[in-house]
Amino acid sequence: MSSSTQEMVRVNVYSPTGGQHAVYHSGLEVFGVEYMFAGGNGGGTGVSMQRPRVPPPGSGWTFYQSVEVAALRASKQEVERIVQELRTDFSGGSYDLVSRNCNHFSDALCTRLCGQGIPGWVNALAGIGNSLGVGNLIKSAMGQSSGGGYAGGKADVGAGGLSAAGLMAGSVGSDGDLSGEIDWASAGILNAQGDAVEALRSGHAVASEDTAEMLFQLPFKSQVKLQAVHLVSANAESSPSHVRLFANKRDLDMDDAAGGEAPTADFAKIPWGDAAKDGSRAAKLEVNFLKFQNLGFLGMHVCREDEDGLPEQDGPPVSVQSVKFIGKV
Repeated sequence: MSSSTQEMVRVNVYSPTGGQHAVYHSGLEVFGVEYMFAGGNGGGTGVSMQRPRVPPPGSGWTFYQSVEVAALRASKQEVERIVQELRTDFSGGSYDLVSRNCNHFSDALCTRLCGQGIPGWVNALAGIGNSLGVGNLIKSAMGQSSGGGYAGGKADVGAGGLSAAGLMAGSVGSDGDLSGEIDWASAGILNAQGDAVEALRSGHAVASEDTAEMLFQLPFKSQVKLQAVHLVSANAESSPSHVRLFANKRDLDMDDAAGGEAPTADFAKIPWGDAAKDGSRAAKLEVNFLKFQNLGFLGMHVCREDEDGLPEQDGPPVSVQSVKFIGKV
């Protein structure tokens, strides 16, 4: 593979103003996913992932710039393995503003993936704090207490603390997008073409392989409250006509989802909107909030049915151009 077509490792940098600043928050982007580290008082991992270059909601950070570091030296599977290893090393309770912050994680992951660290200026303030022995002063100025907790009971908002990364309340987009809460490494889509999970995660189209149906199997990293599913279809011919949602049913197979099991929410007729100029259509499926308020796993069966109410055997595959799950944690 030539260097011009190789996947690049990028560090995405955020500042309080969206411009040059003394303090930065960062995440590392590869294969359309941004990995970041933030602190917390619990013993779990502080590593999470989100859509690239999107400031965590309510964090006060603004995207500043993306810097290409070097070509990736690992496959997707190797990237997932390396991130899993670092999840153990970078626990939420180990976070420290000066000695172990989000930028230290970005540097460690970057080095593992491409043999080079992130640019030194991204974490310059932490280096100054260590060299001059003024770590506690910097922590105090940024809101973190010297004892490893958080001043005033609040998470650090200075350089990548938990509140800054938007992870205390979960990785939820400003529009309620729950994609940051999906455990993508454990997700699956039955009867789909290609790397459908990666396509879904990066906002690209997903299409069926054989019959005109797919079963999305989506585990969440923590319990969420689902409010709606937003669908976009490229055209009327490939649009699903029926969507079934299953709350916390992890053992569904395709036959169960297609009618063998009663769904938690059943949309026998999709409320598609008018077609846009390119032929695409959008639909919003609102659910009964009470039935999806402790959701740890979502099964979603999408299909285009024939006259007998069965998934079509012939014709174009059923596909969705994008899917967004809306809710909160």
